[in-house]
Amino acid sequence: MATAPPSPAAPEAYALAYDEAKRALEDQDRVVTELRSRAGVLMAAAAITTSFLGDRILSGSHVHALAWIAIGCFVALGLTVLILLWPWGQWKFTINAASFIQEYLEPVDDEPLDLPGIHRDLALHMSANWTRNERKVRWLFVAFRIATMLLVGEIIFWVLALATLS
Repeated sequence: MATAPPSPAAPEAYALAYDEAKRALEDQDRVVTELRSRAGVLMAAAAITTSFLGDRILSGSHVHALAWIAIGCFVALGLTVLILLWPWGQWKFTINAASFIQEYLEPVDDEPLDLPGIHRDLALHMSANWTRNERKVRWLFVAFRIATMLLVGEIIFWVLALATLS
């Protein structure tokens, strides 16, 4: 349930806090979307690398250990990208309109909050959502860095395996 502010500040200050919290969540949503898009690009690059270099190396009768390592990097990269794209838990980027109306405009046991009180309470809720989301975002960045290193490793091992053919 919404609560009145403990010490009233200027209404514009609460509006500013609300706008900043909203902007932070929008930026966070954009970061997650871009990170997932880049993960798809990594997977595409790995698939092209494997099909282009792997075709030359895997067409022979003997597969070098370096090629197996490159294949392992490709598989691990695929799993890492899957982690990035998987819908982990519930992200909180928006406010449910029905809950908003019920809690702030038409509360059962209370008077509706005034606009500065609504701005204050929403800013606090959005800030808490940003913090909860940020833990997941950090893990996505770790997974993305691992996927990037796996792509570099895959390319290096394919090239080394190709060099052993000559």
